[in-house]
Amino acid sequence: MKTRFCLECNNFEDRKEIDGNVLCAKGHTPGVNCPEFQDRLVDSFYSYIYWAYLYSTSETDEGRDYFEKRFSRKLSRQELAYACLLDYFELGLGDSHFYRGWKTIRRIYDGKLPAISKIFDIALQKFDLYNEKTDFTRVFLDLLFFKKTSEEAIKEVSEGLYKWGLTNHGKRDSI
Repeated sequence: MKTRFCLECNNFEDRKEIDGNVLCAKGHTPGVNCPEFQDRLVDSFYSYIYWAYLYSTSETDEGRDYFEKRFSRKLSRQELAYACLLDYFELGLGDSHFYRGWKTIRRIYDGKLPAISKIFDIALQKFDLYNEKTDFTRVFLDLLFFKKTSEEAIKEVSEGLYKWGLTNHGKRDSI
């Protein structure tokens, strides 16, 4: 229910930080299908990929302050792209939208976001072959906080070290 909201509404209010709700001030309710209120999860993924591309090419600085404040340091263009995608995966919108969306737009971003494309391609291949899901939140956190190189992240994704439900490089989470 929290994942469906009116993206075009000028009165959109994201109150997740306050009370865990996403609201449309026009009175739309999650789950009610009206012309302005539709499931836009795939569109959200496309938007985040596009913004990651804009950050990586320095075509925008909008939001830079937010990300640099969040990570308490200046971020490179590539790190801004990682931070943007981290934001997407932290939304918890579900992996199926990523896998379906990436299959559709990967040809557009293959040359534009080479490191990210490689990570996504390997994850998609592992999903298609083994139904193995990748924990992208951990991937992008490692790239940002632990300053892993994209080559290290690509290698570790291909080795299955970011498999959903695994932490600490292959050791299962004890829940």
